[in-house]
Amino acid sequence: MRYGASTRLSPERALEKAKDFFGTLDLRLEEESPGQVLFRNDSGHVQVTVSIGQGTELDIETRGYDDRVKQFLQRIG
Repeated sequence: MRYGASTRLSPERALEKAKDFFGTLDLRLEEESPGQVLFRNDSGHVQVTVSIGQGTELDIETRGYDDRVKQFLQRIG
């Protein structure tokens, strides 16, 4: 599933928040680059990509973690 959202956080801060949030789950940080982080395990994944638009735009792709992604988006909204 794919989710999109906007936040007033800077792109860097939004990725920090994603690492803090998803890093507490049973996911491992598999990839990190400017503007993107990818968490994965045998059950699924969460990929967070940020870009600048009218604020910081988030594009989140997930398999198996829809409820957690929704919780994350509520927290940073």
